[in-house]
Amino acid sequence: MIRFIKYHPRSNTYVIEKRAFLDEDLTLDGNVIVGQEVKFWKNLTVTGRLELGKGAVVRGNVKARSALVCSEAKVLGNIETVSELVLLDRAKINAAACQGDIRVRPGCVLDSVKADGTLELVGKVLVRKVEPLTKVIIRAEELS
Repeated sequence: MIRFIKYHPRSNTYVIEKRAFLDEDLTLDGNVIVGQEVKFWKNLTVTGRLELGKGAVVRGNVKARSALVCSEAKVLGNIETVSELVLLDRAKINAAACQGDIRVRPGCVLDSVKADGTLELVGKVLVRKVEPLTKVIIRAEELS
């Protein structure tokens, strides 16, 4: 498992190589950048910022201080963040909870979502359930 993970001490950042396969719970103390199409069969816990690469799949739960979920990535369990959660185009999440703000780009699918801050939906997004007391902002897709 360790051979897929590189560490950059100056930025306290772990980098997981693309197309890696991890079949155990993983807990990392610092920031984490996950490469494209990495597969996690269990839980992922990060004390810093998480960047989940394009097409990555997490079958378990995810916990992080803040997270960026890249396009077409999937979290089949729950994702919990403290400060911020950003979901890029066509990401799929089972349940998302954030103590801060959540921003969701077009094509994303969320079964359940709760934000203590604001939930910003951009473009066409499928959200099956918004938990009570979540402030929602809906914006048209921006054309650039």
